[in-house]
Amino acid sequence: MDSLYEATEFVRSVETRAGIHISMPEEIAYVNGWIDKAALAESAKEYGKSPYGQYLMKVVEGKIRIE
Repeated sequence: MDSLYEATEFVRSVETRAGIHISMPEEIAYVNGWIDKAALAESAKEYGKSPYGQYLMKVVEGKIRIE
């Protein structure tokens, strides 16, 4: 259980400090060329103003650098 807790805290720390999210399916699909920018934008719109949707829209707008 300790390792799961430590992993959770590590992910939370990285996401908070770097302002990025880890393991978002739509972002992964976009980076790998499985969906295009229009499909990513559509997904972002479906999530609306939720933090998840806002993050995806920042990726679409190029405000989040992904590699």
